Amino acid sequence: MTDSGSGLYFEIKKLATAIDNLSPRSTAAIFGVCAAALASLLKRVEERSGHRWTVPDLPLAIDLIKEFATGSTEASDHHGVRERLMVTVPDRHPWRTYAQDALICADAGLASASVSDHPDPRLIHSALEPLIVWAEGRDYDVIRTYGDDHWDREIVNDPLIVAALGFLRRMIAQASQRSSVESLEFDRWVTYAAVLRPISL
Repeated sequence: MTDSGSGLYFEIKKLATAIDNLSPRSTAAIFGVCAAALASLLKRVEERSGHRWTVPDLPLAIDLIKEFATGSTEASDHHGVRERLMVTVPDRHPWRTYAQDALICADAGLASASVSDHPDPRLIHSALEPLIVWAEGRDYDVIRTYGDDHWDREIVNDPLIVAALGFLRRMIAQASQRSSVESLEFDRWVTYAAVLRPISL
């Protein structure tokens, strides 16, 4: 898909550029909010696997990210939690992408909260990927008929994508105005971040 001047991936590139200019605490907030919003998808993957596959450290990771983002703690060494967090999702699981995206966002948040580390801002793509994958499945016939580039240009007008991109732009803009966020603000963003989840799976 093209990202040269218009379309979904061009918009994601702009989000990444904006995140790259944020403070570490604000960057942690962005990725932490996205991880918290996608956590329910990961929980459903755990349930669908009969709990044979679980990620018990995700709530801890989100708490650590929030504490750093709100200024309650300083940057620390989160290597152990990150290592446990980034377990491999079973290849054959139909929701593998959704689970992995939640973990990627959490890991990026922990990277922001770590000493001498900084996440790749392009990882914000993972916050949108569950919605993108869902939309690609819904629009399979359109993509097959008109191609990926056409879909990439047109999907930015889809109300669900508009809502998700709009939320991320507003959150990043608000985060750029401060060096850290308030706890209530973080929680409020998590509520608004529900727009990142597909409406049906």
